Amino acid sequence: MRGFKILPVMSLSRISTLSRDGLKRLEWIDWYYTHEKNAEGTCRHFSLSKSVFYRWLNRFDKYNLATLEFDTQTRRPEHLRKMTTPREVISLVCQIRKDDPEKSKYEIQAELREIHGVTLGYNTIQKIINRDPRLAILKKKIKRHKNHKIDRMPAAYDLKDRDVGSLVQVDTKHYYVLGERYYIFAAVDCKSRYAYTYAYTRISSSSAQDFLTRVKAYFPFPMSAINTDNGSEYLLYFHKLTKDLGIPHYFSRPRTPTMNSRVERLIQTLEYEFLNYQTISPEISQVREMCEKFNTKYNQQRYHRALNYQTPQMYVKTYLQKGGQPFSI
Repeated sequence: MRGFKILPVMSLSRISTLSRDGLKRLEWIDWYYTHEKNAEGTCRHFSLSKSVFYRWLNRFDKYNLATLEFDTQTRRPEHLRKMTTPREVISLVCQIRKDDPEKSKYEIQAELREIHGVTLGYNTIQKIINRDPRLAILKKKIKRHKNHKIDRMPAAYDLKDRDVGSLVQVDTKHYYVLGERYYIFAAVDCKSRYAYTYAYTRISSSSAQDFLTRVKAYFPFPMSAINTDNGSEYLLYFHKLTKDLGIPHYFSRPRTPTMNSRVERLIQTLEYEFLNYQTISPEISQVREMCEKFNTKYNQQRYHRALNYQTPQMYVKTYLQKGGQPFSI
């Protein structure tokens, strides 16, 4: 940074408050004063026009460096033109617009001419509308619904912790082993954190249907509701099976993973606490064996803070011994 010897001591501490453009202008003026006030040489050195340089030189005050900043207020004309339209006509336009907010300036122009005998340009009508914020139309964003064949209702928020089995969340993770891609389906009961994972070579509704059948057989309690995202694997056969089983199928809103937070947390645990420490050959049987090991560890050996440091199996066992009955809709 330059020393700026032309400034008094009291102004040196204020250099840091200048913008980048302000510092440039200060450098012009500093160079001008340190080179025997050679304006032509200053303009040539910084590739400036003389009009620009003299404008900022005349504004410069070494005791007030804010004079080097661009002030938009100085560019505002002192005298602004005012509308010459009579107040009665302005009030008439406003009243027509208030009575029918959807009426355009062209329709207002025609109504003024035909009914009230007033000739007024449509640009003037638009100016009158723009100057009164109460006359502006608040265009709401139209929510366009896709042509879904399934009613994608979101689950009630209190279903998560209402009871064991009241809501089971399901999601899918893509898993790569030496270039081979597999799909690990994961399900977790929101209340007890009881979980199940299984791997497939294809991500399809038939795979999801088979996974739901396995989850139903694995869980020691009935499922009362299921929540998934909007993936295609959870439509067709998967959704048909939920209807056959009489289990309500809820969907998360698009781009809202927080609505499936428990199973998202399960997938993170699967990845960070288990998958990263495994050496697996690229065979589907090996991946499925790994999932079975994780199911055992997660449900029977891992202590969960959310369960007051109990395992999901201990939590469910205690719950059933107390005579708890899974919630049913």
